[in-house]
Amino acid sequence: MEYDRLLEQTPPRYRNPLTWRLPGTAPQGKTVLSCGAAKILGPALREMGISRILLLAGSHVQHTPGGQAVLRCLKEAGVSCDMFTDIPSEPHFEVLCRLQDAVDRRHQAVAGLGGGSVMDLAKLAAYGGMDLLAHVKERNFALEPALPLFLLPTTAGTGSEISPYSVLTVEGRKVFYASPSLLPTAALVDPLLTVSMPPHVTAATAFDAMTHALEGAMARPSPYTDALAVESAAQILHYLPLALKDGQDIPARCHLALASVMGMMSYVMGGGLYAHSISYILTLEKGAPHGVGCGLSLPYTMAFNAEHIQPLLDKLAARCLGASGGEDTRRQVIWHIQKAFAAAGLPASLEKLGYTATDIPDLAGTLLEKYVRKNNPRPLSPEDARRLFAAMLRGSIEFF
Repeated sequence: MEYDRLLEQTPPRYRNPLTWRLPGTAPQGKTVLSCGAAKILGPALREMGISRILLLAGSHVQHTPGGQAVLRCLKEAGVSCDMFTDIPSEPHFEVLCRLQDAVDRRHQAVAGLGGGSVMDLAKLAAYGGMDLLAHVKERNFALEPALPLFLLPTTAGTGSEISPYSVLTVEGRKVFYASPSLLPTAALVDPLLTVSMPPHVTAATAFDAMTHALEGAMARPSPYTDALAVESAAQILHYLPLALKDGQDIPARCHLALASVMGMMSYVMGGGLYAHSISYILTLEKGAPHGVGCGLSLPYTMAFNAEHIQPLLDKLAARCLGASGGEDTRRQVIWHIQKAFAAAGLPASLEKLGYTATDIPDLAGTLLEKYVRKNNPRPLSPEDARRLFAAMLRGSIEFF
């Protein structure tokens, strides 16, 4: 269905823009969440006197109804764009060399239209401008961005549009760049741009968002992170099945987009834990989508941390299950998340990704050598890591 027709059919409550700016982030950090937010891009650029931009987008995005709507709004505003679409699902350093060649002195701004990889690269392009490679190599993000940046997510999960992070694969390892200067001038979160996601992508990105939410709260427990994490998880558990049943269920898409934003707001407080670490390994070794790796690992790492995150588990049980009290209820909420992951059609064990018992020592070694998490609520020993991967291989959660 065409973007404009979907917008006409969207209930008014989902068309009313929810706009905010976090303290200390001006001029970066403005977020607009509503159906129709994508159409703000063209007029916003014209108001800034911008007539030519570099638009990073997934190779297929420009052919979707949402992508066509964005291109149309740019044309109507008199803004020309040069497109860069040579973006793999897991960007590596070599892509930056091609991106450097695409940045032109005529570009007055950068926009990213796509998933997390697209937005991560758009951040680096906007920050570095013509000196992109030099800034990334030196990890120099202390200055103001070279160009204004607008991010429009087409998935509901990565949260990159509101995060100060960018991620690249360098020599077989995930490398993170973090700076407030990587925040966009504006994040335009339009749930209608996510309608074209196929079910498996919808599910994977939703569990990426849930992992952001819950890991942020586990790493940095507070009323703020608890509130964000619990509500994000609750929204995903309720609305994901509806979006999987009908990809054009606009209320479901809106709630998943909001859950993604809330998840990243929790994540930036505490950072990633072992579910993210394990996902990096599964992505690099087996090509598993990042959200699949996160969602597969999340309930197992929650079980490992269970004794140290009891208040969070109690709140999740009350909000998501309507239940309260005791160890059994806390375990039930972890099992509930695992069952929701499997019900979404995603692989709920390492065996389904092609691993065997002989892989467990190497998996545990890689985890502790490359991706240890010092802010995890509980230290992870080599034996703990092996037990964790053994449970994931079987697809049976173990509390130890």
